[in-house]
Amino acid sequence: MKSSILQLLLAIFPSVLFAQISENYEIEYQVRFNDAFDRGRKDRLHRGFLFIHGNLSRFYMIADEKYAAANEYDHGFEPDTNSQVYTDQSKGIMVAKEFGFDGNPFYLKDSLYPMHWLISDETRFIDALLCTKATCSFRGRKYEAWFCSEIALPVGPWKLGGLPGLIVDMKDDQENMVMRFKTIIKKDIQFQYPANVNYTMAEHIEKLKNLRKRLQGNARTAGSGDCISCQTQSQYEFYTWEIIPE
Repeated sequence: MKSSILQLLLAIFPSVLFAQISENYEIEYQVRFNDAFDRGRKDRLHRGFLFIHGNLSRFYMIADEKYAAANEYDHGFEPDTNSQVYTDQSKGIMVAKEFGFDGNPFYLKDSLYPMHWLISDETRFIDALLCTKATCSFRGRKYEAWFCSEIALPVGPWKLGGLPGLIVDMKDDQENMVMRFKTIIKKDIQFQYPANVNYTMAEHIEKLKNLRKRLQGNARTAGSGDCISCQTQSQYEFYTWEIIPE
């Protein structure tokens, strides 16, 4: 198994050192995500797909099983919130597809790989791939990633990337989001990159902060930045993966 993976990679990457993305790829990850992050365990398995078309990329997840609502007030969106991310390496921008509380999707623009990585000297083999450990804190959560410099693609699953090699393995420190590389093949997959997205992540965070203030002023609330439990007559609750700063 290890030798076949290595042979496949050598066929795809005959030269392991190249500075820019010049080919098109399909990369698949095995994903485990805890829908009840910070509130318990409610794990679901997904397949994550990262498509690279020149300087553009698209990542999304497909759940192996449907979201199981805890009650009539518990709403999960398909595809999962925060799971669709687009990048434009040439322009240094990222666009994420989000869902509003009404269930309708919208796009927001973010900086490309705003996290600051600390690259360690620690290495290990993941299957046949020699990988290096890197860590970062990003919007209130701590992440550990293992990247393979022999696959010199500065990309990764979800919003993570910017390392000198493909992210092969990643998780947050509570293991609520865990992703591991499965396959990579050369494949030209066309996709529509979201155009004319002007709503920014900074504006979105301010909107959520203002919403939290209104809820705290009008209802009995309990929260810790990244999630809010609003105990009102409607019993409405909402949670966000990326932590909302105070």
